[in-house]
Amino acid sequence: KNFNVREFACHHCGENEIEQKVINLCQKIRDFVGTPIKINSGYRCPVHNKKVGGVPNSYHVQGLASDLYYVFGAKNLFIAIRSLYDLGVIPELSFCYLYRKENFVHIDCGQYRKNGVFQIHD
Repeated sequence: KNFNVREFACHHCGENEIEQKVINLCQKIRDFVGTPIKINSGYRCPVHNKKVGGVPNSYHVQGLASDLYYVFGAKNLFIAIRSLYDLGVIPELSFCYLYRKENFVHIDCGQYRKNGVFQIHD
């Protein structure tokens, strides 16, 4: 509805193996906030992932993650995502990480982390 699948493509090679459930998750978040969300990074090929310092087994390489930018601030987006999760609207979310200084939010549909779904990096 509000996203083009090309927004999730690798910035290095254009390849796109993003999972539909990630796009659907982003759309649910977009519907809730009611304003645009920019996809900073979706699928990453292994070469691009290494170039940006991603871990080798990154969920971006598996097509299960996206990094999101929100004009009203990453902290506000993080709070909105947490609200949706707490309401049971986005059970497919397995991890949400607020990068406060970099002003973006990482979301993924990979494995649940032992430290919980929501984490903040200063």
